[in-house]
Amino acid sequence: MIKILKKTYCPTFEYLYLFVMVIYMAQMTPETGRMVGSLSGNPIIPFLIPIFLTIILLYRHPISFNNIKLWLFVGIMFCWSLAVCYKFHDFSSENLSYYFFLFYAIFIAYIHVRVYGRDLFPIYEHIMVVFSAISLALWGFAVFIPFSRGIFHLFPETVFGNNVFYLFNWMDPANVQIYGSLIRNAGCSWEPGRFAIMLIPAILINLSREGIKFRKNKKMIILLAALASTISTTGYSIAILLYAICWFKKLTVKRSFYFVVLILPICWYLFSLEFMAEKIQDKVDYEELSEERMGNYEYYENKYRDEYLGSLDRFESASFDWINFQEDPLLGYGRNTDYSWFRQEITENFVLTGGFVKILSQYGAFIGMLLYFILFYSSIKISRLFPHQRRFVFALALMLCSVSYSIFVVPIFTTFWLYGLFCYKDDNYRKRILIGI
Repeated sequence: MIKILKKTYCPTFEYLYLFVMVIYMAQMTPETGRMVGSLSGNPIIPFLIPIFLTIILLYRHPISFNNIKLWLFVGIMFCWSLAVCYKFHDFSSENLSYYFFLFYAIFIAYIHVRVYGRDLFPIYEHIMVVFSAISLALWGFAVFIPFSRGIFHLFPETVFGNNVFYLFNWMDPANVQIYGSLIRNAGCSWEPGRFAIMLIPAILINLSREGIKFRKNKKMIILLAALASTISTTGYSIAILLYAICWFKKLTVKRSFYFVVLILPICWYLFSLEFMAEKIQDKVDYEELSEERMGNYEYYENKYRDEYLGSLDRFESASFDWINFQEDPLLGYGRNTDYSWFRQEITENFVLTGGFVKILSQYGAFIGMLLYFILFYSSIKISRLFPHQRRFVFALALMLCSVSYSIFVVPIFTTFWLYGLFCYKDDNYRKRILIGI
């Protein structure tokens, strides 16, 4: 592990720049999370710092913005944004700021792809290995050292715990982020599930390069150990699916034997764990749970007015987002969720999680399908960079991650999403400024 952390992968600034962007991707605090919201609150930390660092990156690596695909995509999104704002007759600065971050994410993605190229993927993997190693060390300290709770309470509070220099978010047991008596590992994000979906692309990158390999593959062991410590249903399920896809690509008698004797019992054990079984059962009964919750919305509205009370379950959210889409199928309700059917007709006390259906409900059928087309096209282009090619697996992984969390317009995630649109025709010919894979 020490060797991995000490190994130099790229010039210092380029590495640290992406390190900071991953911190913003994690959205541990309102300041870093505001990069995908509106221009509210203190603008210095959440807004000016990443822009200033991006300017330095462009100074070090000048790129051309004379790209027809970039401006065509920007033009399409601009026309859509204008149409949505006109539909709701809202051109206020607060509403427009939501759309500002859409274009910010597009240009950041373009810059990342053009500057880093194919090197983006191993660098991201390495950064997540570093965050994983840090989180495992501090999580282990929190779990096994009795007096650690008092130490972590010295750091600034987050939603569920305490922020240790944006490198680790200690989950306070009082905030119910525990499994049994074991606190969950949130890594550098605001909660464990979000950290888990940040680990998934890194795990997939390693699988695409190394295949299913554990011997002499310390990175994968560290990533999987960090994923295991999150105790995340979403993370576990996606990781199992990715390994299954890799395993069955070349089905042999030997692999079939290992699957029956080894893999199936492991999968059965994981899905029989209490937290996995309970969440799966909740998904089965989500319609009944939604009906029960519907009866409480009027009570919450009368007692708490517009106060935020929490997020709905991912499947319940998807069902409401589908209704959002049906109410505004052409243009969607836009980036500002205040104009969604759910917020206007049901409640303002709760928010909908996930982004799988939300892409359609926010952007409408035409733009939504365009974004998913770009995602699958990017997945094909990304697969060609690796020896173990699986054309649509990257798209599948991001779509499954977005079932629980909105990831489009989030730094780095958007870069993965739009990679195929902005990458060079042949990324192999470019002079490597960082590293090769």
